Amino acid sequence: MRNRRPTLVELEALRATITNGTTASAARRLGCSQSSISRALALLEARLGVPLFERSGRLIRPTAEALAINEELDDIFLALDRVASGMAAIPTAGRLTVAAPPAFALSLVSRLAARFRARYPEVLIQLEVVASDIVVGLVAEGRADLGITDSAPMHSGVRLEPFHSSFLACVMPADHALARHEVLCPADLAAMPCIALTRRHSMRSRIDQLFADAGVTRRVVMETSTAVSALELVRAGLGIAVMNPYPLADRRDATLVWRRFEPALEYRSCCVLPSAVPVTPHARRFQRLLSGQARAECWSPD
Repeated sequence: MRNRRPTLVELEALRATITNGTTASAARRLGCSQSSISRALALLEARLGVPLFERSGRLIRPTAEALAINEELDDIFLALDRVASGMAAIPTAGRLTVAAPPAFALSLVSRLAARFRARYPEVLIQLEVVASDIVVGLVAEGRADLGITDSAPMHSGVRLEPFHSSFLACVMPADHALARHEVLCPADLAAMPCIALTRRHSMRSRIDQLFADAGVTRRVVMETSTAVSALELVRAGLGIAVMNPYPLADRRDATLVWRRFEPALEYRSCCVLPSAVPVTPHARRFQRLLSGQARAECWSPD
């Protein structure tokens, strides 16, 4: 092509597709047609001479080159945000407050904080480790710049931007009798002692309904308020748990195994952002690192 310089439309299409996971979602985000997104991505690939997505049927996954380009775009889009909002300048120093439940705070967020600090050493990061419902309140009240959750809270003061999808899985000790199965269903767990999250978790009722629909009464022997503690109870041999594998399963603990559970139940891990005020520049930077890291750590049960 004559002009190898990408257009803003092409770069927006790339960024939106990486952030939202599909060209259809990117089109909805940008308020255009899916065909225009696909066309912009094709033009961008032709200009740059590198593949930006691996395609398998209707699924696409960004290549390493695409993720690297997306990171380089951070400052460009921050500058555009500054112009749009009329800000005179975006400070590089300051504070970033992130709120997350323990499952995310002790794994994914910790790794991201190290990467963020390496790039922005002048920024003080404050990590608030709280329950998911508290995460939403902190962001809505302006006491956190960004939150992370895998629940589906309804609150007018926040909006949710998904960055990862995962599906219900069963975790158990590696030597458990059910570990030999590749896929488990409610009937397999009928007589087994189970660890469950407390009923204040939004997904608890949906998991209970899966068992009820199958005509199975789950034998819950312990309830706990966090996924991290559920995992420790499983490790202690007190029972097995049906829960979201992300991001805890990436620890690859040899003492535990994860197995797919059917019927499938999807979890959507989301960034919680304020709806009434602009998202801070540092929060946007952290969110972009988060999206890239989540795609690089794509995981599914064995």
